[in-house]
Amino acid sequence: MNDQQSSIYKHSMKLERRTASLYVQNTGCQQCAPSYGWGPGVRNHFLLHYIVGGKGTFICRDKRYELQAGDTFLSYPNTTIHYFADAQEPWEYVWVGFSGLDAAGYMEQTDFSPDNPVFRGRDSEQIRQLVTGIYDHYGTSSWENLEMTSRLYALLAFLIRTSQRRQDQRREVVDCARLAADYIITHYEEPITVEGLAAYASVSHSSLYRRFVKRFQMSPKRFLLEYRIERACALLATTSCSIQEISNSVGFEDPFYFSRAFKEIKGVSPRQYANNLRREAEEGR
Repeated sequence: MNDQQSSIYKHSMKLERRTASLYVQNTGCQQCAPSYGWGPGVRNHFLLHYIVGGKGTFICRDKRYELQAGDTFLSYPNTTIHYFADAQEPWEYVWVGFSGLDAAGYMEQTDFSPDNPVFRGRDSEQIRQLVTGIYDHYGTSSWENLEMTSRLYALLAFLIRTSQRRQDQRREVVDCARLAADYIITHYEEPITVEGLAAYASVSHSSLYRRFVKRFQMSPKRFLLEYRIERACALLATTSCSIQEISNSVGFEDPFYFSRAFKEIKGVSPRQYANNLRREAEEGR
């Protein structure tokens, strides 16, 4: 494949917000050179491309799709994909990459699926406007992040609302992993056990563990630990609370265990983390 880069432009951003419900991970627009492509490879997030013009090929799960202007294709996380522009009429596309705790659940309600990752023509103009709207509002300020996120929600809401699947195929199923994660996020400062989470979600301990790992790529216990540490980081950055106070505030009864867990995840102690923040702030003055 030709490695020549886009003659238009591309924007992207990387956000480390694994506990966010939904967020834009990257967005861009590219006029590809003849035969220019990407892969084979995998992404760690959802990646939706809308084809503005030209032609190209998308290969996913050993299936080959010949696509053109008006088509949309979706790459799933951790799924091998390969796509490349036509040699004679290379495509131009706009894309949005996204992730978050609710991303997979939302996509399950659309007409996309791992075995059917392509839309051909239907609702083409609306999809183009929605994806382009995200790209047009790219930025790193807080209001631009909120604007992009709101437009991402609008895109997924449109895909769900216009889904042509039969109603019985879209019947809502209680997601025990999502229930457990929501409980952790809203009760992290309280004593929480995996057994208690399983009881709350009305499933067995082993069933919750299996489904949680499948959805979040970590155990419920690890998710709780990492979320508590992230909340601790926020307190270290925004308050003058003592280590003891922060430990209590995020659900650790033992401040020594809190410090060990913090260092395991962040590589430094809570006190060193706070000192680094103060030093960076002073250097930035």
